Formats: sequence, C-alpha cells, structure tokens
Amino acid sequence: MFGTEDYDRLSPLGISQSTILGQYWARRRRGFDAVFSGAMVRQKQTLQTVGEILQKAGLSFPEGGILTGFNEYDSRGIMTYLYPRLLEEDQRIREVVKRYPGIGDGSPEGRRAFQHIFEIVLERWLEDPNPGPETESFLRFQDRVIAGIERIRSEYASGKTVAVFTSGGAISIALQHALSLSGLKALSLQWIIKNSSITEFTYSQDRFTLTGFNQTPHLEDEGMITYR
Repeated sequence: MFGTEDYDRLSPLGISQSTILGQYWARRRRGFDAVFSGAMVRQKQTLQTVGEILQKAGLSFPEGGILTGFNEYDSRGIMTYLYPRLLEEDQRIREVVKRYPGIGDGSPEGRRAFQHIFEIVLERWLEDPNPGPETESFLRFQDRVIAGIERIRSEYASGKTVAVFTSGGAISIALQHALSLSGLKALSLQWIIKNSSITEFTYSQDRFTLTGFNQTPHLEDEGMITYR
C-alpha cells in the first residue's frame, strides 16, 4: 500500500498477485524444503497466501520461519532523518520540489518526483555511517541481509529448495552479494523489481550465484504488473 499511512500491508492487487503466484507454482508442482519471510506484515501475508494454495494442492510448504534480516530498510525513517537536511543542502532536491509542488499527492507526476527525491536521499544514506539514533545505516542493513543469506546456506545443504518472501531492498542486497555490485548500483535495481516477481539463486559451500532475476511468468496479464 505504497503512499498510504498504513503502508506495511498488501493491497487487494498485491493479494491477487500473490494468489496467482501460488497458483502458478501449484500447476508446476513446485514444493519447498524450507520457507522464510522477514517480519514485515506484507512479507508474511505473501508467504501465507502462497502457502495456503500450495498446501491445498498437496505440495511441500513447511511452516514459515521469520528471519528479520530480510526486513526492508526503514524508508520512512531515512526520509524523516535525511530529507530536511538535504532540502537545505542539496540543490537537486530544491529544484524537484520547486517543479513538482504536489509531491506525495498520489498523481503520476507526484510519484515520479518522490522517487527522484528518494533516490537522492538514498545516495546520502549510503554514505552516512550513523544516520540518526533510530535509523539503520546502509552498512547495517547490508550486513543483516547477508547474514540471513548465510544462515540459510549454512542450515540447508546444496540441493535444497528454499523460498524467502522479502522486499526490493533486500533483494537488491542479495544481488549485490551475488554479483559484487556497488551499493548504489544494487539499490538502483530496486526500482525495477516487480511486485510478486521471482528472483532465483543457486548456492554451494563456496558459491552464491544469480540464476534468474525479476521473473513474472505467472503474471500473464500485463495490467497485473506493478512496482513498489
């Protein structure tokens, strides 16, 4: 529910996307050896929606575990801390605000302007080792996502199939981990990650390899494809 006060929940469209994903995996007889999500409501809702469909189809879908390492970064906290400072310091942000006074009004122009500003804020977040007493730094966010990945690798041998229901920022860090990307490049990828898309990795004791990114074979209707 991007742009609403109660953001951390699936929209009706998000529930439909998750349902279609579960139905797609059920048709393909896809089961899992282990299942995890972050602790965020929308992540757990996606897991539950998909899981109910696969379990009804008689497929393996164990009880989902919670790994907080896969929580999304705190976009609201980052904006609250950094935006007022950058509004004074960064001419790029002042120019966007001047051109689009309706930022946050829900219009396409307002959403694009917000994204532009947020990208600038994230650049500063990447550079700031201590962005406020209640705001997680990028390095801490990066470390906890990678710790979640490494925990799965250590607990589930190569050849096991593990599903993780998470969010765009965490997926971007997984891509960074697999492809040795810069932090800025990794976070830039989150803007093209589709809701309910599938990103796949294979791993062994010494390798963590990307095998598929941002796939939506289950969303045959292009009108079902959304971002954020």
